[in-house]
Amino acid sequence: MSAPAWQDYSDGEDGERQKEPGGINMLGMRFVALATGCALSLALPAAGQEWPKGDIRYILHVEPGGATDVMARRLAEGLQQELGVNVIVENRSGGSGARQVAQLQRARPDGQTIGSVTASHLGMFQQTGQFNIDSVEWACGLVLDPYLIAVRTDSEIEDLADLVSTAQEQPGSLSIAGFGENSGGEVAWMMFVEAAGLDEGAINWVPYNSVGDGVVATLGGHNQLVIAYPGLVRQHVEAGTLRVIGVMADERLEMLPDAPTYAEAGFDVDTNWQQFRGVVMPPETPVELQNALCDVVEKVMATPAMQKYVADSELVPGFMPPEEFRTFVDAQNELTIQWTQ
Repeated sequence: MSAPAWQDYSDGEDGERQKEPGGINMLGMRFVALATGCALSLALPAAGQEWPKGDIRYILHVEPGGATDVMARRLAEGLQQELGVNVIVENRSGGSGARQVAQLQRARPDGQTIGSVTASHLGMFQQTGQFNIDSVEWACGLVLDPYLIAVRTDSEIEDLADLVSTAQEQPGSLSIAGFGENSGGEVAWMMFVEAAGLDEGAINWVPYNSVGDGVVATLGGHNQLVIAYPGLVRQHVEAGTLRVIGVMADERLEMLPDAPTYAEAGFDVDTNWQQFRGVVMPPETPVELQNALCDVVEKVMATPAMQKYVADSELVPGFMPPEEFRTFVDAQNELTIQWTQ
């Protein structure tokens, strides 16, 4: 009998195990099961089976330490506590999600493998042509996350108007850090560039393997700007090292009350484009298994601990079951096509 999917590919396509800073083996990192808990198998009459049948493999498309990684690990811990099985988190960054999707496609559609997903996957589909919106099953949405632009506090760029005038007067002198080519952040950036009337190359786009890496690079002076999320910049704003000059949202964020929205700053940008975080599964995973997973995910997202995390990170609660999530993603995909063609 062959090994389950989560064992088949535990070392990945390149045979190298991912490690966190400090040498922690990511593939060996298992959240500790509750001593009093036992495996909770959910009967699935329509599928004629029980789930889960063992450890769950959770494949992420980002490197350790970023916002998506942190939230996924919190979700994994909650799933483990609810189900009584190990949830093994693996970081498979590369290609703005292409490497991770390749891993998901190799896994069996048996409910034992899940993956992280954000709006950046939609850009990757358009960029590579290797995968598309049907390459995974869109199991459930988790949260929505507004984009923002930040600079170091010692920057001469005081606001979005300064940013635009500098780019017009000195084309190519500024660079902005973000996650990947054609990622959700780059789409958001292109939307701002058009609203500001800037030439596409007026400000250099510098892609990183994670938004967190882009924030660190900007703090280090490698870029003048970064497009990120509230949860990733809040501590730096509070520490006085970063300043947010614009938020892609309809209203100011409670977490960052001094940061104006794009509209307040005089730039008309479509706020329907939003970063989202969700969970996907391998193609052809039965809808019964998708629903079983999402029932537990919804329960975890409703716990006080997760609700506090979402609120503290200035995220917008956005749980969506399979059918609703796919409808939402279809609409976001249309916007991606519009801005990446």
